[in-house]
Amino acid sequence: MNSIESLTEVAPVWEAKVQSASGNFALSTSAVIALILSMLIVGVSFGAVAPLVSAILENRGFSEYFTGSVTATLSLAIALSSTWVGKLVERYGTRRINVLGVSGQALGFAGLGLALMTNEALLFPVRFGLGVAATMTFIATEVALLRGVAEAVRGRVMAAYGSGFAVGFMLGVFASDLSYEWFGLWCFGLVACIAALFVPLAWRGMRGEIGAPMPSFHDSASTKAKLTRFNWQPSWMALFGAVVFGALDTAISGTYPVEGQRLGLTRSETLRIVGIMAFGMVAGQPFAGWLADKFGARRPIAAVTMFGILCCFVAGAISQHMTTINTFWIAAAFCGIGIAIGSVYPISLKVLADRTVPENLPLANARFSTLYGYAALIGPLLAASGIDAMERLGYLGWAVPSVSALTLAIMLALVWRDKKLRI
Repeated sequence: MNSIESLTEVAPVWEAKVQSASGNFALSTSAVIALILSMLIVGVSFGAVAPLVSAILENRGFSEYFTGSVTATLSLAIALSSTWVGKLVERYGTRRINVLGVSGQALGFAGLGLALMTNEALLFPVRFGLGVAATMTFIATEVALLRGVAEAVRGRVMAAYGSGFAVGFMLGVFASDLSYEWFGLWCFGLVACIAALFVPLAWRGMRGEIGAPMPSFHDSASTKAKLTRFNWQPSWMALFGAVVFGALDTAISGTYPVEGQRLGLTRSETLRIVGIMAFGMVAGQPFAGWLADKFGARRPIAAVTMFGILCCFVAGAISQHMTTINTFWIAAAFCGIGIAIGSVYPISLKVLADRTVPENLPLANARFSTLYGYAALIGPLLAASGIDAMERLGYLGWAVPSVSALTLAIMLALVWRDKKLRI
């Protein structure tokens, strides 16, 4: 089930139930499609850029640390810009900030091609700009959806939203490999033109109250001070979902092409495995969102994290112990890891919204995006260090799977902690 199909299933329900702090209003189908398409183009950005640029840099002889740093620069931008982007959403509304984000993605694609044609060091400022643009779309779209979606179907709608990102990521991985084969570095210009087509769709789709500035921005200073002092204790499980998604998505997409090629795979084979991991992210989200709506968040998160840890062990064992690498089974294991990563994301957003009053959503989503950014910054660097260390020890096949398993194990421990809080 893809994101649009998932959206179509729940649209009749939530259009009748939607409420916000500022009054009753229903998100139109065009508004939600605009939001999901915005995330799709961010997904294309992540999928087309991280693995392809990593593979190109590996072929040009750059170290895993340079490659990991290029990947992590986008994440640094997300971490540093999330707080003030949240304030911009409050002041100027979700519509304007989202359009700025999508426009920035288009400009960033073109900048990547120019950097690879001229000087690879320029990848750092370009990736930083792409990170700021992605943050604008992340926070604007999440605030709009979480404000306007009824709690009873929030898991499924956020699954559709997350699937939009994952579908874009998967398309970016597969399409970037083919387009690079056909057009070389000019493929980045092609993607920039495609991204530019989404700008008017984002602008038109978010007309009305959902794209307007937050009413709380005009409240008194004492009220705003009160909004910033709320209890984060019940939200740690949800917030760590951003860490899982940020760290593992970028670690696998940004550094597995390095590990895979050192294991003897071709560039196309490593990108295919990353793309299949992204397919797992898409496949798991609709079912996970439905489970969260029906049975609560803890049990689905616990189940998918345990499944993901098992898949990490399978991926590491196959990569390490097979003399002739069987890409089918490695891809299947990474698909399972993708299912776990993708399933955690919408459930975490649902928990965050369920435990946060609407007026505090910009702040909560800014924190969520900040953690995503720092995790996505650290994840590729840890994975690069893992590749270096495991290669020296003779266990290269375990590098990325071990980082993934450790991160999911921490998520499992937080689920247990959340149960003890009796929320």
